[in-house]
Amino acid sequence: MNRRPFGSSGIEIGEIGLGCWQFGGDWGAVSEDDALQTLRAA
Repeated sequence: MNRRPFGSSGIEIGEIGLGCWQFGGDWGAVSEDDALQTLRAA
């Protein structure tokens, strides 16, 4: 995985991220179990 600096913090992070906005339910209901399974799989 490619890594890059996180701002000027000196920390390097992976370029791939997981957006979790949809877990808030704005695009329909997402159960807590489904959200947790997604996070664990990531």
